[in-house]
Amino acid sequence: MPVVIVRCDGNAAIGMGHVSRCLALAEELRDRQRSVPVFAMRGADSAGAAAVRAAAFEVVSIVADDGADYGGELRDLVSSRGAAAFVVDVRDALSRTSLDGLRQRGVRIVSIDDGTDRRLAAHLVFYPPAPQVQEMEWTGFAGRRYVGWEWVLIRREFSGARAFQASDAGSAESLALQESESPAIDILLTMGGSDPGGMTEFAIGALELLPMPLAVRVVVGPAFKRAEPLIDAIARSKHAVQIARAPASLAPLMRASRMALSSFGVSAFELAACGVPAVHVCLTDDHARSSAAFDREGAAVTVGVFGQVTAEQLADAVRRLMGGAGRRGQMAERAGQLNTSIKEEMRLKTYTCHT
Repeated sequence: MPVVIVRCDGNAAIGMGHVSRCLALAEELRDRQRSVPVFAMRGADSAGAAAVRAAAFEVVSIVADDGADYGGELRDLVSSRGAAAFVVDVRDALSRTSLDGLRQRGVRIVSIDDGTDRRLAAHLVFYPPAPQVQEMEWTGFAGRRYVGWEWVLIRREFSGARAFQASDAGSAESLALQESESPAIDILLTMGGSDPGGMTEFAIGALELLPMPLAVRVVVGPAFKRAEPLIDAIARSKHAVQIARAPASLAPLMRASRMALSSFGVSAFELAACGVPAVHVCLTDDHARSSAAFDREGAAVTVGVFGQVTAEQLADAVRRLMGGAGRRGQMAERAGQLNTSIKEEMRLKTYTCHT
């Protein structure tokens, strides 16, 4: 069976999004393409490496210093494993020259959501529906480019949107659901696998500006390191806040939620695939531009960039979505329609090792 080297990282500094989408690809390659994915990662003890091992994949450590081009290390790894393909999903110093060297050895190069000139060395490049892709310089690119909802990598459990129930309906006067109603979670709060900037605590504080107590479920990722500030924020909250610590799957929580408050990233696509209306808070201007694709599709609301958005602005966005049952239903329906593009049966013939 062909070996595919998958290069990604996940830790408290960069989050877990790269690992999540690479695991989605690796599971498909292993289970349906009869390939053998091997992950090459920094930090043998990182949260990302732990997640990969938990999914029953081998992890090989990258030992070069952070900030250095480690093309020679990858060349040795690819050679020793007889790898037919190399998947790269990183934001580091790996150079185009290093990928050119692998390509010249007959290795098929696959690039995921890369804004650097490394992408020009790839046979195949994949991007979510983001306007930045068309603005990149593609001179010299001889591969194939795929951009759109259908090329978003999400794990299988997120396929299949929930139906928007009549019991989801609310009003501006009554934002909270009754105990007998469904879904059980008013707001799912998920700010990524690590949230080093404290977006979770900020969001909890913003929710205090809403008039009625709500059932809030806070997802804490495997690389989260801000337990004390989070506990303090929850202790001050009037809402019924529960923590879900590194759940085995987010899909059941998403489908049990009336709406979500999320940082923009892989979780934004997972929420859309589950048919859950969401408010996005973005880490960067670049993320805000990418999130705008959801806004244009009517599947989510982009509130702005963290650090530039006030608690009042965030609370107002949540209030308007919570109080508008019709709008929320339309967003859930549109998000569910996007799930027909974010396919369970990904077009993996494109990812195979064959030319």
